[in-house]
Amino acid sequence: MTRTARKAPVHQKRLVVARTGGVMSAVVLGSLLAAAPQASAADVTCSANVYQRTFYKNTSFSGSPVKTDCDSAIDQSWSGGPVSGMPSDDFGVRWSVTRDFGSGGPFTFTASATDGVRVYLDGARKIDLWKGTGDTARSQSVNLTVPSGKHTLRVDYVNWSGAAKVKYTYTPRTSATYDKTKPLAPTGVKTAYNTTTRRTTVSWSANKEMDLASYALYRRPVGSSTWTQVTTTTARSHTDPLVNPDDRTPYYYEVRAKDKAGNTSSGSTDTIVRPLPVVTELTGTYDKASGKVTLKWPLNTESHFDHYTVLSNDKVDGYWVWVPLGTTKGNTWTTEPVVADGEWGHYRVLVTNDGGTTTYNPNGLDATATNELWLEIPDGIAPAYAPELTLGSCATGVQATATDHTPAPIRDFTGLEIERREAGTGTWSVALHKGYDPRLDTATATVCDPLPADGRSYEYRARTYDAAGNHSPSSEIRTVTVPVG
Repeated sequence: MTRTARKAPVHQKRLVVARTGGVMSAVVLGSLLAAAPQASAADVTCSANVYQRTFYKNTSFSGSPVKTDCDSAIDQSWSGGPVSGMPSDDFGVRWSVTRDFGSGGPFTFTASATDGVRVYLDGARKIDLWKGTGDTARSQSVNLTVPSGKHTLRVDYVNWSGAAKVKYTYTPRTSATYDKTKPLAPTGVKTAYNTTTRRTTVSWSANKEMDLASYALYRRPVGSSTWTQVTTTTARSHTDPLVNPDDRTPYYYEVRAKDKAGNTSSGSTDTIVRPLPVVTELTGTYDKASGKVTLKWPLNTESHFDHYTVLSNDKVDGYWVWVPLGTTKGNTWTTEPVVADGEWGHYRVLVTNDGGTTTYNPNGLDATATNELWLEIPDGIAPAYAPELTLGSCATGVQATATDHTPAPIRDFTGLEIERREAGTGTWSVALHKGYDPRLDTATATVCDPLPADGRSYEYRARTYDAAGNHSPSSEIRTVTVPVG
């Protein structure tokens, strides 16, 4: 069959078309109905890098389209009308897309079609195959350079008669012979420091290059000009296996893109993983009168310092855990009153920077941590019970014996003390201050108190004491009179 360039339109009945509000609508005349066009191209939004496709009942792309939709690739073969309401001959289809070509570079545009196809880049015609071909498609390829940034592609196709076939592709030329254009540097680089693992995760935005091969992640310590490659990846995030030894060593990270021709971009904007400020020394004192502990530490002066969190290691539901006491921007903290029971108090001060990252906080105690204090709280609880006191005579005076029958495992004292005063006076003097033999079932201590044989009366009392110097209640006072010698 010989195809003519255009078919002359055949008019069986005249259509009267009215325009209402700028949109074409059909009017019925006699028995002929012209369908109202679908939504205009402006009403259809396609995903990024997806073509918007419009169908026309003519080869001049005039009037309102019969249909507008989205098409991910131009590769069609129609044996009849391409969509409902379209003729099988003398129709036109237009594709258009605006996309970011990244750094641009050398591309190949290839079109093949029966009948007419034209390809435009930013309105400039790059491929022009515009004549009837019968049912045999022919093709054309064009090598060109696309500038960097966003550009609009448009493909016009018309079918005058017969089979309707059209295909179009645009692909980067990835040979190093032709492609000398460096990819754009990656953007959107973000870092996240994990204070538990002490590792940094770096992420970045997708590069807009169409010939991207991989990304390379680099690291360098602050103060150094030497970059170390951490990894090469096709992903857009990576966790650096380097463990930051002390939460303080700062590093810069940058990402570079590499294309299939081997060109490497410049580095992304250097992103610093800020060193976490830490408390380098923590000291504390206990005030026995108030029962409070006051903590002190050097005030951090780093620009990215934000606040401190003070914690104490307390027993909660049977487990020892670090309990936050509060936050401060200062460098001192006074706790609420604590029980003075002779045990150790454990305190820790964490630092949070202005990015919300906080110093590593392990679950257990760490005797070597500079931000942790182990403070022995003096024992302020006296032994509960008074010992027994017996008096007798010895070679040089009065023998006094203090005895306590508390079982050894639960004794809360370290020694026994006996005091004496002359009856009727107010001042006591220590006659005995002595530890006991812990191997004995009964804790006991005795003294032979030398006194002059002057006929005066003396009072004695006994009590126990603990390692912190707390004394138990005193025993019953006992009196003895020394006869005149």
